[in-house]
Amino acid sequence: MKMTEESDPINVQKDSKVTASVLDAFDLLKSPKDDAKLVGGSKIISRLHGSENEKDLQYVLKRLVRSLGASVPDMRTGYFATLVTLLTNFEQVTISQILELIKKELHANGSSKSEVGDVALGQILVCGAIFRSKLFLKCTAEEQAQVIQLLITAGKKKSYLSSVAYLILLDFIKTLNEDQFATIIWPQIKQEFKKDIKEHSLDSLHFLMMVNSKFPTKVKLRKLLGVTQILCEDNIDAICEKIMTGIDFNSVGHPIYKEIATGIANSPYLQQFWVTGIDSQLAKHNRNRELVAINMLNIILNNIGDNVNIIPELISRNFFKLFMDWFKGLQTASKIRSKRDNEDDNKIMIKKQRELLISLSKALKSDKVDDSIRVEILKKLLFTPGEMNFTEISGTTIVKSIISDLKEDGVKKMAKSLKGVILNTSKKVIKEDVERNWYNNERVKAAELISYLVSHEAVKDDTEFKLVYMKLLMCFGFFKVGGEETVAVSTELSASIKSCFYRCFTSRFSNVDNLVTVLASLCNFICNILQKEQVRAKVEKQFPQENMECWEMLMEVCQNIEQNDTKSKVDKVFLILLYQLGLFLFSEPVHVKIARSSIKELKSCYEHYRKGKKKKSIKAKEGDISIEPEWIEVLVEVLLSILSAESSVLRSVVQCVFRLLWEYLTPSSVGQIVSVLDPESESNPLTNEDSDSENEEDDDEVEENGKDSDEENQDDEDSDSDDAEDDDDADDEEMRTPEQLRLAVQKALGAAAPESDTESVDADMIDEEEGKKLDEALAEAFKQFHQGKGKKSKKDRKDKKALSDFRIRVLDLIDIYLEKDPSMDICLGMIAPLTRCLEFCIQDGQFNELENRVRKTVKALAKIRKFSSVDDIDMNVLCDHLKATIDKGARSHFLFQALGDIITFFATFIIHCSLKIETKAPKSPKKKKSVSPIIEILKESTQSYFQNRNCVLPIIFFHNVLQTEWTGSYELVPIIIENVFNNNVRHFRRNEGLELIAGFYRGLKRNKPTSEIALKALFSLEASFEETLTKSLSSDAECAVKNNFFVTLKKLINTMRQFHESCHVETKLDFNKLLEIVGSCKPGLKTNMKREAQENHNQQNNKSKSKKNKKKKRKFDQINGNAEPQQKKQKVSESE
Repeated sequence: MKMTEESDPINVQKDSKVTASVLDAFDLLKSPKDDAKLVGGSKIISRLHGSENEKDLQYVLKRLVRSLGASVPDMRTGYFATLVTLLTNFEQVTISQILELIKKELHANGSSKSEVGDVALGQILVCGAIFRSKLFLKCTAEEQAQVIQLLITAGKKKSYLSSVAYLILLDFIKTLNEDQFATIIWPQIKQEFKKDIKEHSLDSLHFLMMVNSKFPTKVKLRKLLGVTQILCEDNIDAICEKIMTGIDFNSVGHPIYKEIATGIANSPYLQQFWVTGIDSQLAKHNRNRELVAINMLNIILNNIGDNVNIIPELISRNFFKLFMDWFKGLQTASKIRSKRDNEDDNKIMIKKQRELLISLSKALKSDKVDDSIRVEILKKLLFTPGEMNFTEISGTTIVKSIISDLKEDGVKKMAKSLKGVILNTSKKVIKEDVERNWYNNERVKAAELISYLVSHEAVKDDTEFKLVYMKLLMCFGFFKVGGEETVAVSTELSASIKSCFYRCFTSRFSNVDNLVTVLASLCNFICNILQKEQVRAKVEKQFPQENMECWEMLMEVCQNIEQNDTKSKVDKVFLILLYQLGLFLFSEPVHVKIARSSIKELKSCYEHYRKGKKKKSIKAKEGDISIEPEWIEVLVEVLLSILSAESSVLRSVVQCVFRLLWEYLTPSSVGQIVSVLDPESESNPLTNEDSDSENEEDDDEVEENGKDSDEENQDDEDSDSDDAEDDDDADDEEMRTPEQLRLAVQKALGAAAPESDTESVDADMIDEEEGKKLDEALAEAFKQFHQGKGKKSKKDRKDKKALSDFRIRVLDLIDIYLEKDPSMDICLGMIAPLTRCLEFCIQDGQFNELENRVRKTVKALAKIRKFSSVDDIDMNVLCDHLKATIDKGARSHFLFQALGDIITFFATFIIHCSLKIETKAPKSPKKKKSVSPIIEILKESTQSYFQNRNCVLPIIFFHNVLQTEWTGSYELVPIIIENVFNNNVRHFRRNEGLELIAGFYRGLKRNKPTSEIALKALFSLEASFEETLTKSLSSDAECAVKNNFFVTLKKLINTMRQFHESCHVETKLDFNKLLEIVGSCKPGLKTNMKREAQENHNQQNNKSKSKKNKKKKRKFDQINGNAEPQQKKQKVSESE
């Protein structure tokens, strides 16, 4: 039987009584878009409701039933939805009518094999429509039996149809109660399930599990299967064989897998199910079987409860071997089988496997999981059947995630296992009875994990544990001594393990004394091991004699410091630096050079410190900085020199000791640090660094490219490398810096350059000769700009990256200094250098990271409210800093705008500083208290903002100043009020003034004024506001403003009222009266502006028309080679 739509017109012609509008709606049901189908279905139903023609209903019903057997899925969807709605809304349609239609319209007599499936699917869908419309519950028991029988029979016609049939029946059963199920459904289908578990299909087994879970008292499994539970011990093997055989790609997502996995997750038979049932089926690659196993294990891990102790068993041998093969790219299943176009085995499997690892990681974070389970999982992932480099193979961080959750005992167990890998005392198991030694790359990975364990939070105070494993790494890395002295350690292995040793110091020690103890023990261990002749000979071959002499000098200085009975903070600082730099004498040439020079300077600095300490009077306490100690400046210079090395270890060490030196820091020593950030500073130590960079280029490349490099690549800020960038990428970055191009153009314009950034060059005022010169100059500027970009070499970009990273490391020190209560004079001294550094960053796109870091430091500085000292700071000093901050100076408009938020931060910071400075009271009580010069400066700036067109301070500056908690803001508001109602002020500035006053009141709402002075100032400015508003908006005065001015003014008055009502502050203002005055005003500027706008518009049209005509004429002349620019210029000038 062919289900086609072409026969419909013939039937319609035979019966012309069918309404035409009903027929038209059927075309929409064929549409691939769901919205169109809904429209078509609703039209059909609405037409039937409004039609009294019975033939319309019969025709629609017949056509819908017949079309459900169509071979196009999109058609079935629309027809099915419409049929459900029809059966729901028209009660005159009976089951017997539908069954009769199925016999006539949906039969397979004479159909081909492919059509048999379509017809059977149509019959199933009709049954589904009967269920959905609730018509099934209204018919007789005989009719119900016929529908159920029709559904079951149709589901058996094709193997893929049984899934549809059972799912539709399950969907209906979910709406039934227990009695309805027991009387209507179950008696009709019970015999279908009375057979052995092996004879069941996936569909029937899934249906049985679902109905048993919903109606356990009615579905008695013992009578059907002979057992009380489907997932019992006797059925496990049969069920596993059933679900793991004959799987195609479409059945991978069968709902039975989810049901079984959810049920077995907390079953006592979970281990048996997985190990003997699932894992035994995974001896060879089969993608579909593996997908089923992965999906089920994922569900098990997400639902596992009390069975967490079974998790290690789920990482079974066969399963995980195939699992690892996909990650390694060794799978073979896809080579045997022909792939479909939409199937990419590798992508499918890798995605699913990573999802599984995420679920495993989450499961191991449960409180029920202890360290023994985590350690066992780690061994499975890293040893057998996994790989030591599992992190790199899988592209996940699950190993470190599990390690981070370990307690002390678990950390030590893992470290012991990894120690066996490094020493090669344990073996890598390939398969049963097949073992091998660990490869060098695997030993390196084990060393990396040990360094991670040594810095683990759980063992942060266990110095003995740290020393055992750090000495192990040191033997391999420094002295090439392994477990057996006869076994040679390769240079590559030694260098890699050496970097792992240094990585142990990247985490901060919670106790400084512990750090000193660890470093001293390691250095003493080196001294002891160097006494062996064989080891010393190896070391002397590796490193020059100068290193050994420096080492001996270092140990001598450290021993002298250690002899002190009580060690001061400064003593500990020198010990930490000397010991740590001593360890770097065995590092790479670049670090060795820095270590040697720094050790010599530290020795001299410590001797200077000791002498200065002895000269001090006995009364002077330790840390008293009344006499400026010069040693701190030398030490700071050494710290900056150490920071210039790209090493996260040295960076963390400098940060550690800098915290200890905080109380000894002086303005000059902090100035040394800040000068590094200042591009204009002549004492910037980077100048020498940059000049030496060319000589060290070879060493840098060795350090960067070789495996001998320190652990710099682990550092967040130092991890990004620019080597992979090409010149095009650099050009793209440079184009994001218009400031450089702007300067080049300004230079090219010369005398023709505008005086300010807001002006522009009038081309009509330039004659032909000047125009040519200007074109040439601009062309040369652009040419040089682009040539300069093209010449950016890889070395230039590397140098800029090094400069940026170094300054970021220096900013870390400034942040540390600002953590405690700093000195006010030092903080104020940071403003100008930080601003200049930010200007430098803005003008070069390669310093974006540094720019963000500087902004972060500026925000931290602006939040400081407590100071350790305010000596030598008075109002004059603060005024000088404020003037320098808000002054545009030589900065361009673009640059000043980019610094707007920073200028605002610094200005509010200076205001807070002024509150800490005690102003001198007037000698004569009759004299009024003098106004703060800070307020005078801000008054002048506020007035300039409204009156001066060249003022470029951003509005956020005034918002923040007005909302700062200080009395000075009360003196700025009257100036704003005066300008708001000044007709000579630009209209948008007047609106901004209203917003500023509203912001001022919002600030008052947060910081309620309580002092008598503040309340008096508030009364005064409100009286001024009322007087100025009334006078300006009186009926006699002209209101030369736009309508939005009055809208904003009303909002302001309401904001003022809300403040007084919420804060319960008295006021003499009559808000209703003010609103009436504003409401009665009309924008007097509106008519004038319309007239002026119309006139301007007409003038512009005339000008544009003449310009277009001239442009067309010039274009025509240029095309014909008759252009005469000189004459055109003359005509333009004459017309003007």
